[in-house]
Amino acid sequence: MRRGVCLGKAGLLSLLCAATLLLSSAARADDDDPRRLKPKYGLAGIGFHIEAGAGVYQVVGQGGFVPGIYPRAALELHLGPHFSIPVVARFQTAIDPNAGAPDFAQLSVAPGINFRLRELDWPIALVFGAAVRIGRFSASQKLVDANFETTPDAGTEEALGFPLAPEATAKLEWWIAPPLVAKVSATYAPVFVNKQPIHNIEEALAIALVF
Repeated sequence: MRRGVCLGKAGLLSLLCAATLLLSSAARADDDDPRRLKPKYGLAGIGFHIEAGAGVYQVVGQGGFVPGIYPRAALELHLGPHFSIPVVARFQTAIDPNAGAPDFAQLSVAPGINFRLRELDWPIALVFGAAVRIGRFSASQKLVDANFETTPDAGTEEALGFPLAPEATAKLEWWIAPPLVAKVSATYAPVFVNKQPIHNIEEALAIALVF
C-alpha cells in the first residue's frame, strides 16, 4: 500500500514537472514568435522613421566658442524592439560677424546604431546611440589655434577637418500616437581639424513619422 502511495506521489510530481516544463517552453516560444517581435506601432508596422527637426549646437575649439542653430533630417529602421539603425544628416554653419566667413561649418551624414530601452506598449523610450559622421568639416584658424593672430585676411582662412568623426547620442522619445514620435536628443562629436580637437555639442528636437 505504502509503495503504491509513493508511486502515486512520484507520478503526480512527474506530471507537475512536465507541465511546468511545457508551460516554460510555450512562454519562450511565444517570446520568440516573430509576430510578437514585430513593432505594434507605425502606419504599417514596419518601424521605419522619417524624421525632421532643428537644434542648437556649441562648438568649442582651442581658440574660442561658437554657438549656432541647425536643421537636421534622419531615417531610422528598427531591427527589433530594442535595436535600430539611424542615418542622420546635418548642416551647420556659423558666420564670423567681423570677417563674414564661417567660424565653423559642417555638412555630414552619420550612420550608426541605437539601443532603445522601451517595451512595445510604453509611451516613453530612452535611447543610447553611437555613429560615425562622414562629410566635410571646416573651422577658421582663429577657432582652431588659440595663438593665432588675427590679420585683415585671417578670417577667411579655413582649416579642414578629417572627414570622419565619431559621435555619441542620448535621446528621450515620446510616442505621441502610433505614427508620431517626438524626440529630444543630446549629441557629442569630437572633430579633428589640423590635428586639434573641435568639440561639437548639440541639443535637438525632432518629430518623426513612423511607418
